[in-house]
Amino acid sequence: MLSLLGKALTLLTPQAATVMAEEVGQQYGRAMATSLTGYDITTTQRSLRSAMQAVADALTAHGFAAHTDQRNNQLRIVNNHCPFGELAIEHPVICAVDRGMVKGMLTALYGDTNPELSSSLPMGDTFCATTV
Repeated sequence: MLSLLGKALTLLTPQAATVMAEEVGQQYGRAMATSLTGYDITTTQRSLRSAMQAVADALTAHGFAAHTDQRNNQLRIVNNHCPFGELAIEHPVICAVDRGMVKGMLTALYGDTNPELSSSLPMGDTFCATTV
């Protein structure tokens, strides 16, 4: 299924593929956040640190090996394993799905944020990190 996603995204312009992948990730991230809480998530907001830890835990439960840390006065989620594997290296736009998932979960659990991919396997790094 992931291979199909990668091939389908190559049919779009890079910008359109990135936007679509991030939107799908955000929708899935919001659904993941709802399943984490088991109730109306709008009634309880977390601190940013708590929300990021919950996101890292949820990503780990879905095949990533994620943890949080702080670097240069910024919090980040570090993924030491990507369930998209080689497909993400072949089709870096798939990283936008991960970024969207993080943004969707953080928006639901904390509020509006602007997560940015600060390192990734497709960029030649040894791990992926999303910084807020």
